[in-house]
Formats: sequence, structure tokens, C-alpha cells
Amino acid sequence: MAIMNITCEGKEYHFFDGATPQNLWNIVRGARKRTDAVVADFNGDIIDFQTPFPSDGAVKWISLESPKAHQAYLRSAIMLLVCAVKEVYGAKADVKIKHSLGKSIYCEFKDGHTPLQKELDILSERMRDIVKEGRDITKIIVGKSRAIAFLRMKGLQEDAELLSQLDIDHLDVDQCGKVIDYFFGPMLPDMSFVRQFILRSYAPGFLLRIPQPGEEELKFGEEDPLFARVFLESQNWSELIGCHNLAELNHAIDTGKIYDFIAIAEALHEKRLAELADTICEQKPNIRLVCIAGPSSSGKTTFMKRLIVHLRVNGVKPVMLSLDDYFRNRDEMNKEDWESPKALDISLFENTVSALLEGGEVHLPHFNFITGKKEMSEETVSLGKGQPILVEGLHALNPALTYFVPGYQCMRVYVSALTQLTINDHNRISTSDTRLLRRLVRDVQFRGNGAEHTLEVWDSVRQGEGKNIFHYQNRADVVFNSALLYEIPVLKKMAEPLLHDIRTESGAYAEAQRLLEFLRPFRELDASVVPDNSLLREFVGYKGLGKSFLNH
Repeated sequence: MAIMNITCEGKEYHFFDGATPQNLWNIVRGARKRTDAVVADFNGDIIDFQTPFPSDGAVKWISLESPKAHQAYLRSAIMLLVCAVKEVYGAKADVKIKHSLGKSIYCEFKDGHTPLQKELDILSERMRDIVKEGRDITKIIVGKSRAIAFLRMKGLQEDAELLSQLDIDHLDVDQCGKVIDYFFGPMLPDMSFVRQFILRSYAPGFLLRIPQPGEEELKFGEEDPLFARVFLESQNWSELIGCHNLAELNHAIDTGKIYDFIAIAEALHEKRLAELADTICEQKPNIRLVCIAGPSSSGKTTFMKRLIVHLRVNGVKPVMLSLDDYFRNRDEMNKEDWESPKALDISLFENTVSALLEGGEVHLPHFNFITGKKEMSEETVSLGKGQPILVEGLHALNPALTYFVPGYQCMRVYVSALTQLTINDHNRISTSDTRLLRRLVRDVQFRGNGAEHTLEVWDSVRQGEGKNIFHYQNRADVVFNSALLYEIPVLKKMAEPLLHDIRTESGAYAEAQRLLEFLRPFRELDASVVPDNSLLREFVGYKGLGKSFLNH
């Protein structure tokens, strides 16, 4: 039996094959709390305590409070929920984990019934009993063919189909009590670490809420019906065309049916854009300012350009402004946060908008991301009588930027990639991951930033969004879902080589490996399948398309 050499906290330890981070933690823990280590960084990969060390390497401990442990907490909380559902309702009962909704996860019972709060209170109590028990989460290695047979025996045909599509010899599955399941990522050591959660009825399903990193008090926020409607609409649409999980998406790619899905997905975007343009044009008094906001890589720029096309069909000729062009010069920033409104030349923006609304002619700035400086256009632009300005950017819904325009003259639009597709019933696809892949691919091509830089700054970008963007999303009059059913297979082909190039010693290596593991079960699609006017072109590029309004 081989001996492995594991380095931890400046010391070297020797183990036989099969040793796990739990074995190492038992040796080195000392007087430290159990929560000081719940998952491990092994050679840059995040692994759970139950996973054997694959080779020699170095270990760093990750505490329960660390943002790096958040996804393990969420996966474990979902497994806890599944265990409780089966123990309260019977072995055949199950839930579907659908999507995020604010800081919560929206779920539905698989049998379709809508739970009352008193029903969820009983379920919560059973979950708390399992937590008090400290029930183990055990890792089991199962051969691929055996795992497929097991899933088919359990009636989980979609899961079996997904597994059959994976190029693997075996599968690491998780067991808690009588529940055997697979989660795409590390888990906590046992259920005693899932200390905080809340369930709340939210017809036709319910919400699961766990603490966010650094959050001390756990509570539900204000209801957000606008976003809920958008998600439910996307859900209904996905089920209508027969593609709501990864197995069905992969099958569509394998059979060529994906081209129909692409056409339908893009047509839905087109329909929503046309409806919004009609709404803007029909408003009386006239809308003079359309504010388009959303988090990073939500597709705001191309959304605005496509909206302008639909406005022109209605005889409206707006002027478009991007807040990205109003960044202060890079040498003026002094390490200030680029995600903050303070990064903007607000005075220049206010002067531009005021002059246009008053009928004046202005020179528009363009921010060169390569040089880090604004460049003023030689030509001037002006507004026709009663015509609107379209403004897009991270902070477009912040009232500090548009306070001087009366509210009745404004239309506020929030754009976000609200991913509806799921991997399977218990593994969702994070909206944040979709946006990160978009940004990674875009920044390499158009922003002069390598993949390593994009991954390293992503946490600060997300923090900035929480502070400066999400706070204002409830001001939106309209929510536009920019997610496209087929985009991850397209992004995969472009992102994987960039992620593979990130070195082991890089601070971004762990995140790169996580994304590679996330992308592994997806089929690939070439960017040539993306229509010329698609929002996705903002990220994958316009090569070979010639000059058009959208890529100008």
C-alpha cells in the first residue's frame, strides 16, 4: 500500500491510501473549534472531509464562516431538506430545487402540491432533529454502470440519462441516513454544521433560506413578486419546449434539436423586447429617460441596442448612453472600487443628460478599457422633440444619478441572467456562475483582462453588486431575463482553454477548477450557432459578422 505525504501548516504527515481530510484534522485540530475546518483546500482544489486525498499535496483549512464554504453549506442544507421530506412524507416523496429568489432558494414538491406554512414548520422541525443528531454525510464510490442501474431502479430516469452522458468510470455519491444522492461539489462533514435555515411558504412552492457569508441574523427579506413572475414564466416556457434540465439539453445537442431551441429562445427575447418598446412608446406623458441596470455581464449593452431597434420600428429615435463610458480615468481612481458609483464622472453624466433633454448638442465620451481613459467623440448628438434617452449601466437605477428627471418621465428596467435550467432535481445552476462565464469570455476579448484577473476580482464584484446594485433592483418597473437556454455549452467551448491555463500556484486556481468541474457534464456548442443579434454576441464576439448596429 502506497504512502502519501501531506503538508499542513508547515508540517509533513504520512498516510496510507484512502486517508481523508477528516483523518488529518483529527490529528492537527488541537483546541480549535469544529467549525474552524469544514472543507479543505487541497493543492488549490476545494474538497470535503469525506473525499480521500488523491495524491501527495498541501492542505489549507476552510472554516464554516468562510465564503468558500458557502456552497458546501447550501448543498448540505438541500440534502438535509431531502432527508426530512422523505422521513415526513415517505420514501417516494421528493422536492425540486428550482432557482434563487433574492437570498433564498425557491423549491417545489415533486408531487405538485402547495405547502402551507404549518406543513413547512413540521418539516423544519424534522430538519432540526437531524441537525441535533449530527447525522453523518458519507462518501461512496460507485461504478458508473452500477450507479445508472440504481437510478433507473429508483425511477430517476433523467438522472440516469445525465450520468450515461458523462465521460467517467465511477461516481462519488453522498449518503445521509437512507438517502443516497449526488451533489456537484463538496459537502459539510455532517449535518450538525447546518445550524441555521428557514422554510417559508411561497406558492406554488416554498423558499429555503440559509445564511449568506458574513450574515449574522437570518431572516426573509421583502417579497419580490416581479422577479418571481419572471422566474415562473421562464419555468413554464422551459417545460413547454421540453428542456428544463441538463440531460434534456445535452440530448437536444446530440440530436440536432438544439437549433429549434435556439430559435425559440431568441424569439422569446425578441417578443419581450417588442412588448417593452410598445409600452415605452404608449406612455403618456412621454417617457424621456429609460434606465437599464443590472449586475455585471447581464447583457445590458446589447439589450439596450436591440431595444433601440424596436423603438425605431415605432418611430422613436433615442440617444443611447452607457455608464461604462463615464468612468473616471484609471490614473484618477487611486485604487477605488470600480463597481462603486464613485468610479463614475457623475458631473459629466448629469451635464450630458440635462443638455440632451433641453435640446442641446453634446459630444459623447467613450471609455477605452485598454488605455484606461475617456475619449470624446468628434461628432455631436442631439434629441428630437419628445424623444427619450436610454441609459445602461450597473448604477442606472440609483436615484443619485437621475434625481433631476421627474419619476413619471422615467422607465426603469432591470436586466439579469436568471438561469432557469437545472442540472437535476437537487442541483441548480447558479445565476452568478452564468454571469461569471460570460464575463470571463468577454473580458479576454474586449477588456484586456485575462481569465485569472476576472476570477480574482469576482468576489469583490459580487460584493459591490450587493452594495450598489441589488439594493435598487426593487425600483424596477420591468425585469428582463437575459438568460439563454443554450449559452453555457457555447461559453464552455471558449472558457475551458482559458481556465486550463490558470496555474496551480495562482490564487484563482481553486475557482478555475470549480468552474471546470461545473462545465464537465455540459456538451459543447460552437459560437457560430449564436444568431447575429443575440444578447450572447456581447460576450462571444462578433467575428465574421461584419459591421452592424449591434457591434458598433
